[in-house]
Amino acid sequence: MQESRIQAVLFDLDGTLVDTIEDITAALNAALADEGLAPLTLEQGKKVVGRGLRNAIAGALELQGHKVTETRMDSLFSILTDYYIAHATVYCKPYEGISTLLEALNRKRIPLGVFSNKDDVLTKVIVKEMFPKIRFEWIRGMRSDFPRKPEPAGVLHFCKNLGLPVGSLLYVGDSEVDWQTAQNAGCLHVLVTWGFRKRSELLTIEGARLVDSVKELEDACNGL
Repeated sequence: MQESRIQAVLFDLDGTLVDTIEDITAALNAALADEGLAPLTLEQGKKVVGRGLRNAIAGALELQGHKVTETRMDSLFSILTDYYIAHATVYCKPYEGISTLLEALNRKRIPLGVFSNKDDVLTKVIVKEMFPKIRFEWIRGMRSDFPRKPEPAGVLHFCKNLGLPVGSLLYVGDSEVDWQTAQNAGCLHVLVTWGFRKRSELLTIEGARLVDSVKELEDACNGL
């Protein structure tokens, strides 16, 4: 990568900037308990996240071979989201070194954004509480105006608002969903290996660029 190409950085949230898996899994388990099902482990929780919370509860039910009606799914999703909104930041924390990296990017006046498949309200609450001193040009979770990742609409909107070509954007995530998002948008990408997918899984994605440390992520953000 040439340094001149990176003019903005857009981050995924869960598994990329913040370790949220304990809070997500607790919310999933609140819904599963209402259905009389056993709780998920954290490793199982990691397997079902990435495509929004409704898909996460569907994946959790599938792991247990349990089927419900669409009406019951609506109820379980409501239980999950109500619990999560009330307990959004009990356990979560930024990954070590991430806050320092974001502060450095702020000092360099590199525009930053967050785009998540998590509910928009939850996304904004977590970002505000985890990074109160960081300036983000755009923070967006799931809303009706943009389809969820891997559709590229949110990424393209971020670039358009900044007046930057999409090819100058670095998109940072931790999963195959994030890789596909970058491919669909036509932007640069890196996938961090400390998130919700194992490094061995990410290695199976042809053409994916992986970073194993915040220092490597910093180099990527600087176009190195």
